[in-house]
Amino acid sequence: MSPLSSIDGLTEATAWAKDVATTLTAGNYVVLDGAADLNVVLGLVQLEAAMLDRGLPYRRALSASTHFLPSTERLPPDVAPGELRCVVLDEEEAHPSLPSASGPLHRFVSVGASVDLGREQRPRTGALSPALLCALVAEQMAPAGPRVRRVRPWALLAQWGRGALDATYDPWYTVLRDHLCEEGSLRVVSLADVETMPSSLPDGLSASLLNRLRKAWPRMDHEARARGFSEAVLPALRRTNVASARLEEMIWHRPVLPGQSLDVLEQASRLADEVPVDSAQGQLSMSRRMDLLLTSGALVEPK
Repeated sequence: MSPLSSIDGLTEATAWAKDVATTLTAGNYVVLDGAADLNVVLGLVQLEAAMLDRGLPYRRALSASTHFLPSTERLPPDVAPGELRCVVLDEEEAHPSLPSASGPLHRFVSVGASVDLGREQRPRTGALSPALLCALVAEQMAPAGPRVRRVRPWALLAQWGRGALDATYDPWYTVLRDHLCEEGSLRVVSLADVETMPSSLPDGLSASLLNRLRKAWPRMDHEARARGFSEAVLPALRRTNVASARLEEMIWHRPVLPGQSLDVLEQASRLADEVPVDSAQGQLSMSRRMDLLLTSGALVEPK
């Protein structure tokens, strides 16, 4: 596993993560706090994996989803004597700097950061998701931990869940995706190559046409594949209301984890279809998702 800390642009975040990891391994009881929302859970599970791998005392404290209890109505976290509380917050706006790494309360928020990309290594500014910060801390706590290794690729989905791909481009999604691919934690494939067809497709993309293309795929050479696939997705490029950056990832770069028949985006899509009827059911569902991620590395199981 190639450390996330080796990624250019994460030097400051890595130093912060080391300081946070030091406090979390100092013997205090740790509370993992956050709303029962996917982007939050994908961060909390990184920290929980490290706590389990290190055998450290902690408890999970999921609160109602923001769908049922908006952020503006939430009470500030209450930190009991002798405990450390890690709060993961999924906010739209990125903070200009990293939170404090001292004290009994650690906040994991989205933080603006730049990275040099392209042949000319031009700086690109984006936002680090709270889950990526959690993964950096988990890496410092248990760099070779089996659970840390199992859940770390899911930080990519939290980066996907931010709005940058709906605007122009998310440099940190690209950087993290490529890093995870290069180290072998996942691979990216096109819609024609996924093992299981997605349950929903972008507007304009014909499921029947894509299925015919998938059946002929093994007999096609590289040129025929490129031509056939381009013809199949062209209507979607013209008709969809999905931003081009996000659509490109949905069609050509779908992340797939080893041994899983459902790609990462399809697992997220299936989870989104399971709408809880109330906050209690939502908290229970997300808690079970965390258990599944920790034990199998999957967000949902194939039906």
